[in-house]
Amino acid sequence: MSSNLPWPEQITTGFDSRMLLRTRVEQRAAIAALSKGSFKLGVICSFTRTHSSTVRRWICRIEEGETLIDLPRYGRPRKFSEGARLRTIAVYCQQAPPLPGLHLWSLRDAERFFQEHTDLIGGTISHATIQRILMEHALRPHRHKYYLQITDPDFFPKMEHIIGCYHNPPENLYCFDECTCIQALKRLAPNLPAGSNQPVLEDFEYERNGTCDLLALLNPATGTVYGRCTHNHDRITLCEFFRTHIQSHSSDANLHYIMDNLVTHCSDDFCQTIAELSGVVYTPLATANERRQWLQSEDKRIVVHFIPFHASWLNMVEIWFGILKSKCLKYDQFLSIDQLRSAISGFIETWNQFFAHPFKWSYTGGDLYPKAVRRFCRLLSIQTSQMDSKFLTGQLLLMSNIADNYLKAIPAVDWLQLLDLASQSAKYINNIIEKETGPNRRKKAHEAYARFAKTIAANDPRLARAA
Repeated sequence: MSSNLPWPEQITTGFDSRMLLRTRVEQRAAIAALSKGSFKLGVICSFTRTHSSTVRRWICRIEEGETLIDLPRYGRPRKFSEGARLRTIAVYCQQAPPLPGLHLWSLRDAERFFQEHTDLIGGTISHATIQRILMEHALRPHRHKYYLQITDPDFFPKMEHIIGCYHNPPENLYCFDECTCIQALKRLAPNLPAGSNQPVLEDFEYERNGTCDLLALLNPATGTVYGRCTHNHDRITLCEFFRTHIQSHSSDANLHYIMDNLVTHCSDDFCQTIAELSGVVYTPLATANERRQWLQSEDKRIVVHFIPFHASWLNMVEIWFGILKSKCLKYDQFLSIDQLRSAISGFIETWNQFFAHPFKWSYTGGDLYPKAVRRFCRLLSIQTSQMDSKFLTGQLLLMSNIADNYLKAIPAVDWLQLLDLASQSAKYINNIIEKETGPNRRKKAHEAYARFAKTIAANDPRLARAA
């Protein structure tokens, strides 16, 4: 690899030594001010984001009249200058690894690279020093974390409907979902019991003894769970499961089910089952959206409430699945599928008898409205090549729906930023749409962009002309 790397003329750091010093002094000054105001230790720790021992130490020093600035210390000065440290960050985070097929290199890979290119930073550098430099910087592109993007254009009305069901629940409300492919795992070596200052030791190797699916219904009002282990979760199994549960209620009881948008949840077979048990006539419908609308209609005694796409966190049965995994599945061993099913069934009985409690939903989703706008602004600002027309269409429709119904929930500064970025990104958006090879998707993208321009930027002629 060539050492003539295309460095930017100026690279600024978000957390250099001067900022570190200023932050520490400001933090200690805040501790001093709060301690003079007779605030409790916990309040000072929370406000300054500092450990209690640090707060106590600086309160004592302040009372003794010591300065807030650190005294000169002995020790070896830094080997690498600020420029060398920034070049280290740039090499690790911006330069492709020297081997084909590698997307990201390790710290030791970077260490070997700097050993071969000592002219970049004026010497060799260890992998530990590279890691320390990366961690001191405020901008850390070497770190990755998953996030959940809102992709459903009708996310917010659906979310508000589900939250309304939780806050004002009907008499018989159930949250349904499948926990699929639960593995019956057996460790190859026996566990070793806990010893003095030593935890239980579990061998990391295991053998798989099959899988099973769990279909479960949670009653948020009581916390009780109705579940069944099955070989699969196809439409036939789903219909049998719901038929059994619905028939356990009186024939005139109104039942409400919250579930996600899996294809089997809106199949013709499922619709026919719901119609039969509701005592109404069902005429086969052509599309999944039409079947979902029919299932959600309240002119029958069994009503299905669908959560938004890509929003499984709105389904409270997911909370119980997490409890099942932590209390039953995580540390146990299963020699067969039958043993796994027996354990799950036993846990459901134990849960209903000893642990079941009402599930209360408190999150309102109020912070998601501006967050959706800010994230789309960020995507427009970086103009990433990963965005395709399908995702773009959903985001354009989502912004249009926000403009029509939730504009008051968006801070003015975020909305103005969206207007500016939308007008500046007209070429970028049009390029994404034109690269779409599917005619139907391209047509939907054009229509979404036209609506976006009309609803969001009616008073901004720049975007109207661009669309």
